[in-house]
Amino acid sequence: MTTSTNDNARLLKLKGAFNVRDIGGYAAAEGQTVQKGRFLRADGLHRLTADDQEAIWGAGVRIVIDLRHQHELDTKPNVFAASERIAYHNISLINPATTAALNIRCLGDMYVSMLNECGPLLREVFERMVEAEGAGVLFHCTAGKDRTGVIAGLLLDLAGTPRSVIVADYAETEVNLAPIMDVLRQDRPSQLPAEMYEIFLGSAPENMEMMLDHLYGSFGGAESYLAQIGLSEAQIASLKRMLLQP
Repeated sequence: MTTSTNDNARLLKLKGAFNVRDIGGYAAAEGQTVQKGRFLRADGLHRLTADDQEAIWGAGVRIVIDLRHQHELDTKPNVFAASERIAYHNISLINPATTAALNIRCLGDMYVSMLNECGPLLREVFERMVEAEGAGVLFHCTAGKDRTGVIAGLLLDLAGTPRSVIVADYAETEVNLAPIMDVLRQDRPSQLPAEMYEIFLGSAPENMEMMLDHLYGSFGGAESYLAQIGLSEAQIASLKRMLLQP
């Protein structure tokens, strides 16, 4: 059974969100460690209490990148969208709930499609991160698993984190979201079969394995991928500085 990595040490315990966690602390390339407090991944932030928001501020977050599409923004507004303290950016990546027409058989197919088709949007996400050098960045979608998972996987691979750790970090979402799984089921679009939506709610490790296989087989890894979608050498170097402990 999948369990939270590091006994939930990276998980920010909040009342209004269940999958907000630091990707720092993992082993990285050449004996280094991924910096803590630089990048946090998260599920939806629309239910955050005032105390939750203070906890996120206290964790060092100064920039929020919301990966959701317009309907999600309209129905579940981000609590930081009008913040005077935390900069907010919306970059709408592919919506897992509308992928049936794309012949997506599983989440791994969707992640592969994101790498292939969403390069300009992914470039914009990482450009925003580079602009934040020195500040904590939180990136999120609805469950903090698919769009967020692809971003986290690319960052951790760029840092040189072992593949098994990247996969475990992805799979942790299913455990963290267990308390609100029934709530998430209520958001199933009518056009999406319940069986497929149930698959979309999970985070089976093989989905991230598929993404990483494609990342290396087609692009040569995260650093090469980021260069191919348009990030400069200086921007990639900046991301590495943010990821790795000095």
